[in-house]
Amino acid sequence: LARDRQRHTDRFCLPHSRGPGAEIGSEPRWVAMAVARLPPNFRKIREVARGTCHSISLGQLLRNTRSVETVFDGNCVVSMQRADSQSLVRAGRWLQVQLPIRFARRIEDFVQLPHVIVSNSHINSVLQTYLDTFDAVSAFPEIHTAEHVEDFRTLINSHMAKHGDGTRLIAEGYRQTRGTFPGVRIDEFLHKFFTSRIATRILMENFVIMHTPQDGYVGVVRKGMRPLNIVQGLASDLTRLTHNIYGCSPEVEYRGNLDCTLDYIPRHVSYMVQEVLKNALRATVERHQSRSQSFSDLPPVVVELQKGDVHVIIKISDQGGGMPKKLQQEAWQYGWTTAGEDFDSAPTQSLSRSDYDLKTELAGFGFGLPLTRLHAQYFGGDVFMQALPGHGTDMYLLLTHLKEGTPSTEIDDLSTILETSSEKGTP
Repeated sequence: LARDRQRHTDRFCLPHSRGPGAEIGSEPRWVAMAVARLPPNFRKIREVARGTCHSISLGQLLRNTRSVETVFDGNCVVSMQRADSQSLVRAGRWLQVQLPIRFARRIEDFVQLPHVIVSNSHINSVLQTYLDTFDAVSAFPEIHTAEHVEDFRTLINSHMAKHGDGTRLIAEGYRQTRGTFPGVRIDEFLHKFFTSRIATRILMENFVIMHTPQDGYVGVVRKGMRPLNIVQGLASDLTRLTHNIYGCSPEVEYRGNLDCTLDYIPRHVSYMVQEVLKNALRATVERHQSRSQSFSDLPPVVVELQKGDVHVIIKISDQGGGMPKKLQQEAWQYGWTTAGEDFDSAPTQSLSRSDYDLKTELAGFGFGLPLTRLHAQYFGGDVFMQALPGHGTDMYLLLTHLKEGTPSTEIDDLSTILETSSEKGTP
C-alpha cells in the first residue's frame, strides 16, 4: 500500500474503435486513460466498508423535519417544516457515520472492476470523487453543536455538487470502453452504483434541506406536486433542442387528468420524464425523416396523465416506428442505444463539437431507460414499454404516492435491500 500513495494522475492512451461505420484505413481515435492504483488509504476503506449500514425509510427521514415553524412571508402566513437543533445534530451524527460506509462499499466495487474500465479517465474521475468525499466526511470532527452542524451541512452541500456529473461520466466512460472492448459488461456494478447513488443523494439532499425548508416541501418530497407542470417545462426545452438539431420537432399534446397531483421528489420525476420524452421526440423525427415525409406533417407526441389510488400514471406515446421484440429487451440494458448508428462517440470532421453536444444531449449514452426504471422502482413504482413495430411506442411511468405514513414510505427501499444483502453475503 505504501508504494501506491501516488494519486491517480498519470495518463496513457488506448486506441478507440470508430465502430462498424469507420472507413477502412482510417486512424483510430485515442482515449485518455488513467493509471489505476489502489487508494493509499484502502485498508481503512475496507475496514469502514465492513461497518453496519443502518436502514432508514423515507418516512423516517421525513419525520426528522416534523417540527413546524410559522413564518410571515409578505402578506401571508406560511407553515414550514423545520427540524430543531437537536434533530439536526442527531441527523448530522447519523450521516457522518453512515455516509462513509456507503461510499467505502462503492469504492470497493470500483477497484474490483476490470482494469480497462476503472482506468478510463471518466470513470476514474468518478472514483476520485468518491475517494474525496469518503476522506472529507471521515475526517470531519464529531458533531456536537449547531456550529458543527452548519459546517457539516456546508461540506455535504459542496460534495453533492462534485457528484453532479457522475452519471454522465460513468455513461461516457462505459461507452468509450465498450467501443474498444464490446464484450465488456458491468451491469451488476452499474445497478449497485446507481441504486446507492440515488440513496446517498436523497440522504445528503434531505440533510441540507432540513436547514433551509421550502414552502410545500417535507424534506426532499414536494407535497401536492402537479406532474403536468414538470412535463410542460421539459417539453418546451426538449422540442426546442430537437428543432435545433433536426430543423423541426413534433408538437406535444396533453390529455387525461391534467390537474392530478402527488407527493414525490420533483428531481426524480424530471429525470424520468425527460429520458422518455426525448426518446419519443427523436424517434418521431428520425422515423418520418427517413420516410421523406414533410416535416409539417409530423405526428404529435402525446402525454396522458391519470391518477389512481396508489400511483399517478404518465403515459408518453409516439409514432416513431416502435422496435422489434428482441430490441425491446435489449433497450433496458445499460449502454444500449440506437444513437450510435447515427453518430460516433466523439466529434468528427463531419460532425462539429456543437452539433455533437446537441445530439448527445438528446440521445444520451444508452443509460436513460434503465435509470428511468430504477428511479421508478426505487419507491415501488415501475416503467412499462408497449412497442408496436412499424408504428410507435407507448411508455408508462407508474409513480407511487409518497405521502407520509403510507406503506410506500415505510418499506425498505432498494438501497437498503442492497446494503443488507451485501452484509449477509448474498447476491
